[in-house]
Amino acid sequence: MGQERRLLRHASRMAVVTLLCRITGYVRDKALYSVLGTGFLYDAYRTANRIPNAFRGLFAEGTLHAAFVPTLSQLVSCDDDRAEARELFRGLLAVMVLIVGAVVALGILLSPWLVRLFAEGFVTVPGKLEVTVLMNRIMFPYLLLVTVAALFQAVLNSHERFLLAASTPLLFNLVLAAAAWLAVPRLEDPTLVLAGAVLVGGLLQAAVQAPAVRRLGFAITPMVAAIRTPGVGRVLRLMLPGIPVLGINQINQLISNRFASFIDGGVSVTYGAYRVTELVFGAIVVQMTTVLLPLMSRELREDPEQASGTLLGTVSMVSFVTLPAAVVMAVLSRPIIGLLFGGGRFTAEAVAITGATLTAYAFSLVGTGHVKVMASAFFAQKNTTTPMWGSLVALVVFTVLCWRLVGPLGAPGLGWANTVAMATFGLFLTALYLRRFGADRKAAGTAAIAIGRQVLVAAVVGVALLRLRPWLGSIDHTSLDGALRMAAALGSTGLAYAAGVTLLGGREIRELLAAVRSGGDR
Repeated sequence: MGQERRLLRHASRMAVVTLLCRITGYVRDKALYSVLGTGFLYDAYRTANRIPNAFRGLFAEGTLHAAFVPTLSQLVSCDDDRAEARELFRGLLAVMVLIVGAVVALGILLSPWLVRLFAEGFVTVPGKLEVTVLMNRIMFPYLLLVTVAALFQAVLNSHERFLLAASTPLLFNLVLAAAAWLAVPRLEDPTLVLAGAVLVGGLLQAAVQAPAVRRLGFAITPMVAAIRTPGVGRVLRLMLPGIPVLGINQINQLISNRFASFIDGGVSVTYGAYRVTELVFGAIVVQMTTVLLPLMSRELREDPEQASGTLLGTVSMVSFVTLPAAVVMAVLSRPIIGLLFGGGRFTAEAVAITGATLTAYAFSLVGTGHVKVMASAFFAQKNTTTPMWGSLVALVVFTVLCWRLVGPLGAPGLGWANTVAMATFGLFLTALYLRRFGADRKAAGTAAIAIGRQVLVAAVVGVALLRLRPWLGSIDHTSLDGALRMAAALGSTGLAYAAGVTLLGGREIRELLAAVRSGGDR
């Protein structure tokens, strides 16, 4: 019982820290949009920042963290192995400094080529390519700083010290927001300040964790001799399976940024629209699937004959949440963008085009939610290759649609390409899973009825929102009045949707509450 209480305490505190990180992340984005708008410099900043971050999933929070934490936790749990744990850390630190340092050096040297790869369209705007290259070269060492920060975080997490490491993004977000609001308006050319702020934020993320790591008995200096420690090779081998997934994700980002670079302000606009869908995904889908997916995975392992029924029930539950969220983003896209980012140099024109792009991205939320469920179902069956092939299919669909849609539609074309690609990905995984493991006809019928009911109620709610849109249409900047009106619209929409589905016989609310209680009981 003591262990459960400790885990619950950690989880509750982490939830608060995660919320604060999301809030400060929004403040950072709001600040940058307010002083830069969606023009030349923000396009350059966003592209320059995206390139080193393309490597971040491999060398920082992604595969490194997933491979290192379990290995280190096993060693620190035994007093006799603590010396080995300290040697492993210093050896891995040495390896990462050497490898990532080399990547940073190459990135700085090859920056003109990398920028053209990610943003060929910048060549047509005088000076834009050169500014992006300069910012990229300054920002590239951030990759090394954040990798060291991730290693420090792994040490702290292996000792069940979660809060300090989880709160470091707060520092990065606040540094960028402060630079945007305090320095940029006073400078004729804020290029160096913006790029330098990224480095300061990364340095703080590593520096604030260093004293806590030292107090745990870990020296924070690399030790080249420790590279030969067997654990170092084991961690590096565990990282390898994550490389293909990372590569596919980053190719997707490259393609999106490359097509957006041919549109005036396209990189800035698509980032703002995608950021909203990302925030909704993190706030709704991730939280809900955190409860549902462990239950689904356990049932898939313990009762394979009922696997398809369990899976289809989870899919319908996810659509219950993502459908109304997508409808809201599609119908109220313009006032949502106006409320979140409007004001300063983020003009009414920027609100309009970013809103149109958000409409295009909105229903990708449904596909992304289904992909997360289906991929987890394959992982529960110890199958990691099928989701990888599915992501390749989605990548091809996305690329072809970008090529066809961006020309006539502009930035919204990228959104529609992403929405269709995610729907294709979800259908691909669903079809292969049901073909391989069989479909329970009764469960399939129940899921189809449930999703049909959700679509019907979501459509009615969408029509009602269209009637409300004139009342919200004047929201073109961040304000308390706009926030209150939007909260009233969203609150009434959520209640109407939940009540409508329940009145038509839906059991989703009760099942969600039961899943939450079950997760809490564990």
